[in-house]
Amino acid sequence: MAGEGVLATLHAGWEALSKVDAPKAVIGGLALVAWKHARYTRDADVLVAIEPDRIDELIGVLQCAGFQPRHTPPLRFIDGQAIAQFTFQPADALMPFQFDLLLVKGDFQRTAVTRAVPWPLRHGTSPVRVVRPDDLIVIKLLAGRIIDRADAAMILRENRVEIDFTRLHQEVTRQGVAAEYREIWREAFPDEAVPDLE
Repeated sequence: MAGEGVLATLHAGWEALSKVDAPKAVIGGLALVAWKHARYTRDADVLVAIEPDRIDELIGVLQCAGFQPRHTPPLRFIDGQAIAQFTFQPADALMPFQFDLLLVKGDFQRTAVTRAVPWPLRHGTSPVRVVRPDDLIVIKLLAGRIIDRADAAMILRENRVEIDFTRLHQEVTRQGVAAEYREIWREAFPDEAVPDLE
C-alpha cells in the first residue's frame, strides 16, 4: 500500500521534474498501485526520456526542491540502465523516502513513456503519468525477480480490459520474455489456454 509519505515524495519530484522539457512516467511500486495492485513501497520511481548529458538539469531541479543525491556523482549505471537515486523528506514525515530517476534505455522504454496515461495521484493536485499496464508487465518480466513475475501476473489479471494485447504479445516476443509471459498467463488465468504469440 502506498502511504502518504511516498505519494508526497512522488508529487514533489514530479513537480520539480516538470520544469525540464522531457517526457516522463511513473514505474515501479507506485505504478502497481495505479493499476489495482496495492503493494507496500517506500520508493517512487520515474522513467525519463532524456539523454544522459542532460542529467545535470534534472539533478538541479530536484536539489532545488529538497531532494538529496544518494551517490557522488549522482548518475550510475546498473545493468546498462542509467539511474540517479535521491532521498526526500516530506514535511510531515518522520523519515525520508527514496526517489529513483531512471533514464530511458532503448525504443521499448521510450515508447512506454510516450504511451503513459494520467493518474490522479492525490485529490487537489495535477495528475502524474503512469506507464500502461501492458508496458508495466514487460518491465516486470524484464526485471526477472520472483516478486516481479508475481506482480506481472497480478497486473495481467486485474487489468485485462485496459491491456493492449497486440502490443504486449509483440513486446514479450521482441524482448525475449515470451516463456516468462506464458508462465504468468497460467498463473493469472489457470482455466484458459495460453495465447499464441506467433
